[in-house]
Amino acid sequence: MSKYTTTKNEYSIDVMRLSDNHASGFMCSNVFHEPDDIYRDAVIVDGETITPADTLPDGKKFGDVKTVGRGWVQEDWNWDTVLQATFGEVDADLKKELTDYFTTDLKAKYLAKEKGE
Repeated sequence: MSKYTTTKNEYSIDVMRLSDNHASGFMCSNVFHEPDDIYRDAVIVDGETITPADTLPDGKKFGDVKTVGRGWVQEDWNWDTVLQATFGEVDADLKKELTDYFTTDLKAKYLAKEKGE
């Protein structure tokens, strides 16, 4: 008998350890948008500088790209690290259930959903 119960959702799994009812939910992957970093002018509110202006290199102006972002990023979880941090152990059956459910196809659908496609 498994030490955990799981509830599968569209892009996540809810997990509960039976011995103490400790529960957590896990998304299929970590998805986020990393935008470009641009040169910014000072932000001044009521005469007070909230954020100082960036120092502009020669030939650059405010609004130019300082660092190109990665855009939409999808990262897989390290299940050993996540399960250890969440439950204090890495249960092989639970890890297998997570990796079997979170297929490449499911992760691609989740990324498309997050991007609004």
